[in-house]
Amino acid sequence: MRGKKQLGGGILLNIGLWLLLIGVLLGGMAYISYKRAESSLLTLKKEDLVSYYLELALRLLPFPFWTLLLSILLILAGLVVLLVNLSRGLF
Repeated sequence: MRGKKQLGGGILLNIGLWLLLIGVLLGGMAYISYKRAESSLLTLKKEDLVSYYLELALRLLPFPFWTLLLSILLILAGLVVLLVNLSRGLF
């Protein structure tokens, strides 16, 4: 019985670590997309600040925004899984 409990805890620990890793990678992708969009709009920022923020929002809304949101959720889920495993002593 104890072996099965430890095996399940190890699998959940791995799942939590994978969720954290995927969340961090997605967050990095969203940050890189933000920096690319920001650097491509530098001339517009100097000319018209309102147009700059509107164009930045239009460029970031489809992919980077949802990627960042998903990465935050995955990081939180990974942390919850890891903390539950560590609190139960299943590592």
